[in-house]
Amino acid sequence: MRILGLDPGSRLLGYGVLERERSGWRRLSSGVLRLKPNDPIPHRLAEAFTAVREIIQLHRPEHVAIEECFVAHSPRSALVLGQVRGVLLLAARLEETELHEFAPRSVKLAAVGNGGASKEQVQAMIPRLLGDCRSGLGADEADALAVAWCCANQLRSPIVRPAGTLRGAAR
Repeated sequence: MRILGLDPGSRLLGYGVLERERSGWRRLSSGVLRLKPNDPIPHRLAEAFTAVREIIQLHRPEHVAIEECFVAHSPRSALVLGQVRGVLLLAARLEETELHEFAPRSVKLAAVGNGGASKEQVQAMIPRLLGDCRSGLGADEADALAVAWCCANQLRSPIVRPAGTLRGAAR
């Protein structure tokens, strides 16, 4: 099984692909897509869409996990981040992968054991969790791998729900 984790950003977009092996999870691929900050938002959205779709086509993950939106700097930043998330979700859906979304606190809890962990703590812990992963990961790459790790943990021990209910389903 393969999981692609995405850390959305309008300038730096982290990605990380984990693959399940007998001994556990290993990093198959990871990195940061650097979108041109001086390009108009529509151009950056198109570039993010195309690049993520190519990553999905190359690695063929069964699951794509993405971090949920939060307001960090300003309402405008949150809107732009929402647009980036939208094109990433569309790219994953068009490639017919199963989508998962995780709150930043859940991702940090899964990776570090503390929902309020710092970016530096996530960066330090991810190489330890993925024994084959190189140290010195940048924040966006480490965050993407942490999102994939969170998804792997969720898939390994899913929450038991009554039959006929879905997460986020309207009642």
